[in-house]
Amino acid sequence: MRNTLLFAALLTITACEPPISVVKFTTWGEDFIETGIPADKFEDGWSVKFSRFLVILRDTAIADSTGVVGAQQPGAKAFDLTKKGPVEVFAATAPGKAWDVVRYAIAPDSNADATNIEASDLALLKSRTASLIAIGTGTKAGVTKSFEWSFTSNTLYDACERAGGLKGITLVPGKEVMVQLTVHGDHFFYDQLSGDAKLRFEPIANADANNDGKVTLDELATVQLTALPQGQYGTTGASSIRNLREFITQNMRTVGHFEGEGECTPKSR
Repeated sequence: MRNTLLFAALLTITACEPPISVVKFTTWGEDFIETGIPADKFEDGWSVKFSRFLVILRDTAIADSTGVVGAQQPGAKAFDLTKKGPVEVFAATAPGKAWDVVRYAIAPDSNADATNIEASDLALLKSRTASLIAIGTGTKAGVTKSFEWSFTSNTLYDACERAGGLKGITLVPGKEVMVQLTVHGDHFFYDQLSGDAKLRFEPIANADANNDGKVTLDELATVQLTALPQGQYGTTGASSIRNLREFITQNMRTVGHFEGEGECTPKSR
């Protein structure tokens, strides 16, 4: 029904108006969030499965090089990316032409609406003023460590480009164009902030100081990066990042991607 209404707008334009197309934004956490990250992807033999991956998306827009906005997301929406996707964020009409800029934000929003998320999980995001909550377990050789990490970061993913470096999108007059805002859950477990990062969970599991089977962000804050093996958890000169909590929080700000492996420029707000 929504698509029918959007395309109905095409019939009402006059000859002097620019041709219109429909742009539909979706989001997806790919298999790593939906089904888990297998042990063969980790350097240390752990595997990870998310039970919930709650995220608030807002400020999604397309614009041209002069700053003119072609379409912009109304309000904010909350998603659980462990549920089967891709899931629609919003759809809009816009002039059919090349748009140089695609951007979106992962940010807290007390007015976010629910999509495929349980009411209790939406309430959890709002009560913690969180932009993202990752809940799951790491498992290895019969040992399981659970985690429930909440992040309040406000990050704009700007100047998104497809793999290969093609920036923005091109809308075709009279056609519907799909745009995917992809979220990468494996970034939490990167052992570098840039460059050739590998996935590790062992230092996270070892942070469970009281051995209750739960790894909290407060416990991660007690693990100094200088205490970890040489060559792991490099900060690329970011001297303000000193412990494992700060390291994982910084990597969390890079989870936003575009059309699968496409990159965006993350900007803290």
